[in-house]
Amino acid sequence: MDTKTYAFVSKIPGWLTKHEGQFLEKAARSVKHIDGEIVEIGSYCGKSTIWLARESSAVYAVDPHKGEVSGGKTAPTLPAFLRNLEIAGVRDKVIPIVKTSKTAVREWHKPIALLFIDGLHDYEHALEDMSFWSRFVVSGGIVAMHDAFCGWIGAGDIAMRHIVRSPDYSEIGVVGSIIYGKKGKQTLFTRICNFHSQFVIQVSQNLYRSRFVPKFVAFFLAHRLLRILLINRYTSLP
Repeated sequence: MDTKTYAFVSKIPGWLTKHEGQFLEKAARSVKHIDGEIVEIGSYCGKSTIWLARESSAVYAVDPHKGEVSGGKTAPTLPAFLRNLEIAGVRDKVIPIVKTSKTAVREWHKPIALLFIDGLHDYEHALEDMSFWSRFVVSGGIVAMHDAFCGWIGAGDIAMRHIVRSPDYSEIGVVGSIIYGKKGKQTLFTRICNFHSQFVIQVSQNLYRSRFVPKFVAFFLAHRLLRILLINRYTSLP
């Protein structure tokens, strides 16, 4: 992303870091050869949507835009969302689906190459988003969940169960607070790599949630030390 566009995107309300945005951009680029769509669950004001759209021909952005966010409520976000896409120069690449995830999936039938889940992060909604949409992700495609690594308990638990511990992914990893998996058949080598990642991610999650470790200590250990063990092709340490 060029400097001018990033200066604008960085001011858009939202909780996506530059590091995570770069992951989305790289992930979108990496699935260009796959016959499938890019789908985002939870767009808010468009920060992550813009990162995804920079390296894709189309992004389906699912969000009712009622202003419901994890931990609170804001004004309806559709006007700001569309305006931000226009200013960033990606409006023609984004297909807004102004519905809840649960409603939108009833009419969905296309294969998915990249699924980014960033809806409500409680257990129930995170489970719905993962269960409803991940079944459309094709082999070689990527499923990623935001605020799952040392973040919201609901999103974290779903990512652990349906990505990190799942045998359906040939590669798993962490970038910022995003836990992701690449769908595919596991080999002996990828099983060994995944076992290593599973162990480090689980230790980090347990540490972050511990009542006996101060939050700032847990954050430092998980995000500054243990995460070094999770460096992958999408990672550049911030």
